[in-house]
Amino acid sequence: MIDFRYHLVSIIAVFFALAAGIVLGAGPLGDTVDDTLAEQTSSLRDENRDLRQQLEDTERDTAYQQAFLEEVTPRLVTGQLEGEYVGVIALPGADEETVTAVRDTLAQAGATADLTVRIEPTWTDPDSEPTLDELATELVSSGTELPTEGGGYARGAAVLASALMAPPTEPGASHETIDTATVTAFEESDLITLEQDASVAPSMAVLVAGNVSGDDAEDRLDRLATLVGSIDAADAGTVVAGPASTAEDGLLRTIRDNGDLAEVVSTVDSVDLPSGRAAVVFALSEQAGGGSGQYGVVGETDGALPPVPEEPGASVTDEPTEGSSS
Repeated sequence: MIDFRYHLVSIIAVFFALAAGIVLGAGPLGDTVDDTLAEQTSSLRDENRDLRQQLEDTERDTAYQQAFLEEVTPRLVTGQLEGEYVGVIALPGADEETVTAVRDTLAQAGATADLTVRIEPTWTDPDSEPTLDELATELVSSGTELPTEGGGYARGAAVLASALMAPPTEPGASHETIDTATVTAFEESDLITLEQDASVAPSMAVLVAGNVSGDDAEDRLDRLATLVGSIDAADAGTVVAGPASTAEDGLLRTIRDNGDLAEVVSTVDSVDLPSGRAAVVFALSEQAGGGSGQYGVVGETDGALPPVPEEPGASVTDEPTEGSSS
């Protein structure tokens, strides 16, 4: 009986409160509430309109800047890499349109950029190490020293780098050719894909990075960094470029955090923009002169781009940027 009375009183109290609210809302508080809601709605409407206008203005300005840079970049980079052979290596997650745009910009700079290789995600799989180690043992050529540390990933990277890259030749000397047998073996093992073939082995490389995700992302990024180091050891200059996200939590961050690797490999964290691709060209030019640097907008960098040579094709080495090496 006590419980029934308790519930009955509770129900009556609820209805009383509801009735009181209706009376007050329709009476003395009604106008105040209506006015307050109307003012808030009007304020939010004005704020939304202002934000929409700001977004439209920003999109318009960005579109203009992009169009401007698209027109200016070819003239800005023309002749900067004249006579250079540059390989383009697309790493796991790299955007295909960005890879194509990089290759086009290199061509505009006068470089021969015929070779394009895509490193498949399987390269960084945990169960790929035995395969890489076996390929390295079978395909290592004379003059290539297999690393004693880093396991199969390092050994496989050293052999692939040796097959793809070549040191620069003296003027008038014949260029080395790509080791097609080794490249084919890696391709048949589903570790790489040869997207654009070339006979001449490039002496410089641009590696285009993409986003790497998953619980083992850090391990995969370390394996890709090992590949980057092998490529750089086999050529005359290496630039790793990616979108800003790769410098926040990706391969560019891994490279920049690795003091030894950052001293010899250059990075650009805005390759998805025309300005970033121009920076790649000048970073390669700096690499050809023995320097390196970290460029872009994320974190502590050496600037937006390396020093621009006064004359096309001239390397800037007299005044290296802070953090550069020679």
